[in-house]
Amino acid sequence: MGVAGIEVIHSRPGEINLAIDRLQGDQDFAAEFKVRFSAIHGIQQVQPDADRGEVRVLYDKQALSSLSSLLALKATFSLLFPEIDTFRLATWLSKHL
Repeated sequence: MGVAGIEVIHSRPGEINLAIDRLQGDQDFAAEFKVRFSAIHGIQQVQPDADRGEVRVLYDKQALSSLSSLLALKATFSLLFPEIDTFRLATWLSKHL
């Protein structure tokens, strides 16, 4: 079960793979997603695949757990996915990180 068009395909410490409906077939959105999430402290690599509608994110859990990184994640999700309740998303994603 996911949240508003976002599903976890696979996760393990330091890596999460997501299926994102909005990413499917949208190269411009994939590029923006990569730029914005890559700028967050603690995220080491972002590999979107617009053809498959998936993204692989490598991260440093300790760095990503800092308050500034968590606020940046919330702001980035809010900007790119304004229709999503970011508190609900954060609660759901935290189970996979």
